[in-house]
Amino acid sequence: MDLLNKIFSPLKGKKNNRKYQDLSKESQRVAPNTPSDLFIYARDIAGVQIQKMMEHLNDCKWVRAEYTYPSFDSMCFIYKNKVFSVIIDIQDEDGDSYLPEEYVKRQLYACRENNLIPCKFCVIVDDAYNPDFEKAHPKNNGWNLYNTETNEIIIPEHMATTEKIPLSDWEMRNFAIRYVLKYLKTKKLKIHSFQDTLEVDPQIWFDNEEGKKSWILVRADKSPEKEVKKPKTLKEITRRCFKNDGYFAGVLLSPINEDEKDNNIYRMGSIRIDFHELEKIHSTI
Repeated sequence: MDLLNKIFSPLKGKKNNRKYQDLSKESQRVAPNTPSDLFIYARDIAGVQIQKMMEHLNDCKWVRAEYTYPSFDSMCFIYKNKVFSVIIDIQDEDGDSYLPEEYVKRQLYACRENNLIPCKFCVIVDDAYNPDFEKAHPKNNGWNLYNTETNEIIIPEHMATTEKIPLSDWEMRNFAIRYVLKYLKTKKLKIHSFQDTLEVDPQIWFDNEEGKKSWILVRADKSPEKEVKKPKTLKEITRRCFKNDGYFAGVLLSPINEDEKDNNIYRMGSIRIDFHELEKIHSTI
C-alpha cells in the first residue's frame, strides 16, 4: 500500500474501503492534489501516444486531456459515437500492476452509468519504487489500450459506428463545464481547478472579479426544459463551502437535429447553447 500511495498520491491517506460518492468532500480543495512524478510521466507517455493515433482519424478528439482531481479516469476521448475513458496502469517488467483497486472500481462505475468504454493504458517501468524515467515505455505500440474489466485489446476504429447515441449525464455536465470555463477565460478570470465527476460539487474554483477565491456549481439540462434547476443539495454544498463566495451556472442545451421533434442530443451532434451569466448564490460576510 505504501508503494501505491507513492505512485498514485491523490489517494494518499484515504481508506481502502472509501466509496465513490464520498469524494464530494475533496471538492473543497481550491487546487487539486499533486500526483507523483511517476504518475505524471506515465500519463504524458499515454497522452502523446494516443494523440498520435488520433491524428490518423477524423471525428476523433479529446473530451478531457487535463489532469483533474477528483476524477474517475486520467483522460478521455471520443471517436465517432464511442467515448473512451482511460486510466494509467503502471506495471513492472513482470507484468504486475500497481493500479489501485479503488481506481478501477471508480472508473467502471462511471463507465456503466454513462455508456463509456473503460480502458487502461499500460506503462512499463523497471522499478516502481525507484524508477528510471528514461526506461519507462508503453506496453505496446499503437493505441495500447485494454478493457479495464476484461483486459481485451481495444481498437477504437473497430468499435465506433454511425449509430446515433445520446449524450450521457456526465457528457452533458462535462460540456457545460467546458462552456463555463471558456466564459471565465473571456472575462480574464483566474481559474484554479475544475472537475467533472457527477457525484462531486462544486465543479470549478476561480477568482471572481473582486479577486476572491470562489466556487461555481455547474448544472446542465436540455430542451424542452426552459431553465436549469439548482440541485436539491444546494444548502449542503453551500454549508461545506461557506468560507468562499459561490455562484451557479445553468447551461441549457438544445439539439439541432434534422427532425425538429427529436429532442435527443447526440454525440458529435450540433448543439444550441443558452447561458447568460453567473448567478451569485452565496456571499461571505
